[in-house]
Amino acid sequence: MRLKNGFTQLNIADRLGVTPQAVSKWERYESMPDITLLPELAKIYGVAVEDIITAGEAGQDNDISDIMRVLNTFMDERIFQKALREFRKAKSISELRIPIDIFMAMNARQKDILLDLILDMDGYDLVIDDIMQYLNMAQRAKLIIRAAKNGDYEILETLIPFMTKAVRTEVVKLLLERGQFDFLEEMILFLNREQKEMILRYFLDNGLEYEALENLLLLLANQKIV
Repeated sequence: MRLKNGFTQLNIADRLGVTPQAVSKWERYESMPDITLLPELAKIYGVAVEDIITAGEAGQDNDISDIMRVLNTFMDERIFQKALREFRKAKSISELRIPIDIFMAMNARQKDILLDLILDMDGYDLVIDDIMQYLNMAQRAKLIIRAAKNGDYEILETLIPFMTKAVRTEVVKLLLERGQFDFLEEMILFLNREQKEMILRYFLDNGLEYEALENLLLLLANQKIV
């Protein structure tokens, strides 16, 4: 449907607020879009929601198709408790026996509970792309702050576009407190005036100089802050 309508994966990702990688996985039948995205996806393609679901099922074997139809309904508490027991058994992502797409069938409270468990597992970075599309703003913030506190900067770099103003400010404070100045350079272009001033004040108050912040100082100078 995407190619027929002349869209790139990036076009679809931008319209839906997801990553191009997520769109790619949908098309390879490795995951399914959140059910809340289906109406907008159908609108983009000019088809009915049922057409989107049918197209996805056509590319899957019968067993997977049946599973995905089940996952497209919100999970009742009895089923959730079974899933919860499986997640509690796993110490790492590799030990999970349940597909991460289970997130699409959960309500916000259920996602909160499983997200806490996932963030305590080894290898949680392996499923970030898969679950981000199913998380609300508060849950995304929790994931981002955890990555910052853990010092998982490779993960954090991929999450910069998902940061709200408040989350960016909290991340900047964490980086300054821990002396992790290298990563600040990665964030400079995403920071607002107030956040840049906060960094400058920190360096001036502590008598610090750091060559990686030359670009930031140049931006501040252009804004007549320094």
